[in-house]
Amino acid sequence: MEATRNRRLTLLHTADVHLDNWPRGTTEPPGAHRAFGAIIDRALDTQVDIVLIAGDLFDHNRVADQVIAFAQSQLRRLHCPVVILPGNHDCLHPDGIYHRCDFDTACGNVRVITELDGQTITFPELNLVIWGRGMEAHEPGFHPLGHIPTRHDGCWHVAMAHGFFYEDFEQPERSSPILAAEIRQTGWDYVAMGHKHVTADHSQGSVAAWYPGTPLPEWSAAPPGHVLLVECHPEHGIIVQPQQVAGACRDRT
Repeated sequence: MEATRNRRLTLLHTADVHLDNWPRGTTEPPGAHRAFGAIIDRALDTQVDIVLIAGDLFDHNRVADQVIAFAQSQLRRLHCPVVILPGNHDCLHPDGIYHRCDFDTACGNVRVITELDGQTITFPELNLVIWGRGMEAHEPGFHPLGHIPTRHDGCWHVAMAHGFFYEDFEQPERSSPILAAEIRQTGWDYVAMGHKHVTADHSQGSVAAWYPGTPLPEWSAAPPGHVLLVECHPEHGIIVQPQQVAGACRDRT
């Protein structure tokens, strides 16, 4: 590890929130809304340096305007940057959420990854580089880590990828495959993954790579759902801590 990577960071990594996932026959706001508020609470309580949402913040591209407004109001509560990667449920359709709504303008602290061949976002104040590839279509030919650039010296490097993990020896059958060899060959510090609804460590060699799992209590294998606190430590490298998320927002009236 380069001695110049001396800025200690804490990231909150979440994915698969699926806002606007309304259970059949219900009229109350779904658990996803309460879980998202709880995620924002956790980020504020732990004073993280940045929040990463690795796909499927929304359950589909037809969400109502009030659901988008709710998400934006929650994101504006944060005092740190947020990077959103579209997933397979909220991918970059021409009439999709991220074309209809400009999150970067509505929330001054938010950046949405929209470049289909990959987009690099730098945070000089954090000594941090974030990279991700916008998803236009969820299909087998789309590799979330395709076209990732070579890392630079002296900064923390975090990639975001939404897709299904495969070991090297497997033949990918599902859409948006993320291969073990692809993770290892990045040489980056951390790959923030989304799509799998169970917390899982798929680190390869020196590259840490995790799924946080869904924060939704009803979908998680271990209620009440999880997010990851990821510490970038100058001496100890990447330290990942799964954290349970309460299922309800605080009363902020």
